[in-house]
Amino acid sequence: MSMIMKTPNNLTQLVECLKDIDENTYALSGGTDLIIKMKKDKIHKGTLIDLKGINELNYIKEENDFIRVGAGTTFTTIEESEIIKSNCICVSLASGQVGSTQIRNWATIGGNVANAFAGADLIPTLLLMDSKVVTINSHNERIERSIDEVIIGLGKNSLNRDEIIIEIIIPKYKGYESAFAKLGSRTRVTISKLNMSVLLKKEGNKILDSRVVLGALGPKAFRATMVEEFLNDKEIDEKLLDRFYEVLSKQVDEAIPTRKSRTYKREAIKGLGSDIYKQLLG
Repeated sequence: MSMIMKTPNNLTQLVECLKDIDENTYALSGGTDLIIKMKKDKIHKGTLIDLKGINELNYIKEENDFIRVGAGTTFTTIEESEIIKSNCICVSLASGQVGSTQIRNWATIGGNVANAFAGADLIPTLLLMDSKVVTINSHNERIERSIDEVIIGLGKNSLNRDEIIIEIIIPKYKGYESAFAKLGSRTRVTISKLNMSVLLKKEGNKILDSRVVLGALGPKAFRATMVEEFLNDKEIDEKLLDRFYEVLSKQVDEAIPTRKSRTYKREAIKGLGSDIYKQLLG
């Protein structure tokens, strides 16, 4: 039994690696999740394609309507990026709450999306921003899909076996503000039990438009349309917060009507709602 390691230094070499891919080939992009999986599932043979040596996957670039983030970019780099902070602070906040400092220094956005973990912090914010995922395959074709198409369930993605994520495209929402809040058993080094991302446009004392995404409340993060419909066209007054809490609890009831954790989460989500309210409306 042995593990073969391939270490492409650029996308051309990566495509060559993808031509030989099989069911025992694994892409290593940070490996903070993959190594744990390999130990748990006792995977001792196959091929590892280490993406860390591909420097052209490590970047954050700003364009007129988009931000392009290379799949090899770490959470720490994303958290500290002024481009990210000034255009989508929710993505920076979520990146800064992923695991420990060591994990954030090594784990990458591409690996996180491919892993499709339900309790991930960053993925809900990428869904909130309607981000796109760009892949490359063994035919050197680049394919762009929405992140909602790529993440299809708990730990599952829709990528073909010979596809690797190379870029995330985050649209800019000019005139909008965003926020992120999470609930975990500890503050900075834990997996989310519940998280919420909100994108909001307001004028004066009125909310014009909103997008709300809840994470760790099902197999994958999802748009909380009940909450969005409540917030849109609402006046920001002293009664709004209590009504906001009520709708959040109803959204939990709708999402997990029979789960044992429903009672806990329908109360816990009010704490996230309070954090979000302070960030955007307080």
